[in-house]
Amino acid sequence: MKNTLHVLHLEDDRCDGELIRQILKAEGLVRDVVRVETGADFAAALGQEPFDFILSDYTLPGFNGMAALGLAREKQPDTPFIFVSGTIKEDLAVESLKRGATDYVFKNRLSRLGPAVRRALQGAEERDENRRAEEAMRQSEHKYRQVFESLTNAAFLTDLETGRVLDVNKQGELLLGRTRAEIIGLNQSRFHSLQTFETYRQAQTAADAQNASMAVEAGVVRKDGAVIPVNIRATILLLYGRKLVLGLYRDITARKQAEEQLQEQATLLDLVPEAVLVRDLEDRIQYWNQGAVRLYGWTIAEALGRLSTELLYHDLTEFNTAKRLVLECGSWSGELHQLTRENHEIVVHSRWTLARDQQGESKSIMLVNTDVTEKSTNRLEQPVKLVFGD
Repeated sequence: MKNTLHVLHLEDDRCDGELIRQILKAEGLVRDVVRVETGADFAAALGQEPFDFILSDYTLPGFNGMAALGLAREKQPDTPFIFVSGTIKEDLAVESLKRGATDYVFKNRLSRLGPAVRRALQGAEERDENRRAEEAMRQSEHKYRQVFESLTNAAFLTDLETGRVLDVNKQGELLLGRTRAEIIGLNQSRFHSLQTFETYRQAQTAADAQNASMAVEAGVVRKDGAVIPVNIRATILLLYGRKLVLGLYRDITARKQAEEQLQEQATLLDLVPEAVLVRDLEDRIQYWNQGAVRLYGWTIAEALGRLSTELLYHDLTEFNTAKRLVLECGSWSGELHQLTRENHEIVVHSRWTLARDQQGESKSIMLVNTDVTEKSTNRLEQPVKLVFGD
């Protein structure tokens, strides 16, 4: 609290003004007092410099205390203002407080002046502190809002105990097809699909118990009733004595559609009689259909990740030639001698196709193998016809 105040005092009586100055000085409260006697001088002083405190008589020639109060609140609204008067009535004093005066002191009770000034200063400091705190909160809210809205995923801040949404960003509005006003206050169960909500709640409970983040796939229901598959990554936060959940929802519709398409393709490939397999450029098996299971005897689980060179070949001469040609030309077809799980040698007609990534770089080789062992054997065993000339 300041103890050397720069004070503006509106008082037309010089003796009363000096008495009040001496009292404040004796209390150790003032550095200097600028005393003015008229409304015009009071207005001029307010416009020239800031004051730490304002004192005012209530009854003045051609001017009055309420007008002085209004002028002070206009020019220096945060400066404490106390009426010091011998003529102000109780009801007018109360009215002055309603209009923004800090306090009032009667001239026949000037012993109250020092304590009244100290209370007013303390109140002013508390208001300043509150304003600073509020400004810090506004700045913090602004920064939080900027970060929250800049998230590329839909973000929902919810109360862990009640499940109610406390905040949502623009991406969350777009995901649910609802406005922020419509979403805030909703329980999560209102926009989670019934089939996946219990899984999500169990993941939340486990994350809270383990003090960890969680990741789960679920479905959310848009305002139009459409169910959107999402991947949710959520973190438990402790703020203001409450456990909150920050959930980031990523729309995985495209991924789910791609997975379904791949599954459909895999199902179709399992129906074809040929062995279909995919190898990476290091010759590790990435895909192995049911036709390959039937031809070679290795299950899908046994084949995936294994080197095809170890699984299918005894002599790599044909293999190396075929690989070199497919890398050079993009495709190759021909016969290969291979081995089954029981180490039986078979002959396959093999068609190789080189797959490339979006940058055009080679990434894998797809093979379609047809068993031609019997045909090859027949060709070898077919008798040679001798033709004799005349």
